[in-house]
Amino acid sequence: MNQDLRKKFILDTVEKNGEVSINQIVEQFKVTGMTARRDIAELVERGYLLRTHGGAVKNDPLSNMFSFSRRIDRYKEKKIAIGRRAASFVKDNDTIYIDSGTTTVRICQYLKNKKGLRIITNSLPAASELINYPGWNVILIGGKIVPERRSIYGPTAVEQVSRYHVKKAFIGTEGVSLKDGLTAYDSNESNVSKTVATSADQVFLLCDSSKIEKVSFYKFLSLTDIDVLITDKAVDNEVVKKYEEADVNMVLVG
Repeated sequence: MNQDLRKKFILDTVEKNGEVSINQIVEQFKVTGMTARRDIAELVERGYLLRTHGGAVKNDPLSNMFSFSRRIDRYKEKKIAIGRRAASFVKDNDTIYIDSGTTTVRICQYLKNKKGLRIITNSLPAASELINYPGWNVILIGGKIVPERRSIYGPTAVEQVSRYHVKKAFIGTEGVSLKDGLTAYDSNESNVSKTVATSADQVFLLCDSSKIEKVSFYKFLSLTDIDVLITDKAVDNEVVKKYEEADVNMVLVG
C-alpha cells in the first residue's frame, strides 16, 4: 500500500506541476532513490509518464497516442486467448458492453460470426473494429476522449451508459484482489465500468495474470459483483485455490 501512496503522489505531482523528481519522492516518503526510480519505471511502462534525467514528466498528447499500442502488445498472446474465450460467452442477438482496455478489445475479432449483436462501448479501437461487421447495432457512448487510453469517460459517459441495460458486460481493471476487489488508477474511467456492471445481467472481468492480487488506488467493484473472471494460466496455483474457496468463478486460458 505504501507503493500505491507513492504512485499517487507521483501522478498528483506531475498533474499539478508537469514533472516530478526522484529527490521529491525520496524526501516525501523517506525511501531510497532506487525505490523511487522503480515506482517511476512502472508508471512509465503503463504510459502515464515519460522518463527524464532525475525524474519524470507528464506524457504529452502526441506521445500518449502511442501508449495504447505499447500496452496492447504487452502480454499480447495472453490477452488474445482471454479475448477469444470471452467471445465464446456471447450468443446471437445479445446486447453486450465492451469496456475500454487492451484486453477487452481483443474480444472484437472473435465476434465476427455472431448475428444480430447490439454492442455498447466506450473504447475507440473497439468501435473502429466493430463497425466493419454488417448487421450489428454499435453504440459509442459520448463523453471526454482520453487519448492515452483511447477511451471515453467522464460524467457525460456515465450518464449515457446508465440509460442502457446489457445482458453481458465485459470489463477490465488495473488490479483485482480478494481483499479489495477491483481497483483502478482513475475513478473517472472506472465509474463507467461500475455503472454498467450494476445493471448488467452478467459481468465478465477480463485481465491477464499480472493484474491478479494487485491493488491500485480506487476501489470500484467487489468480486461479488463479478460473475466470471477470465485470466491466463500463469496465475499461481495457491492463488487460484483461494479464489475458488471464495466462490470466484475463475476461467483460466492459454
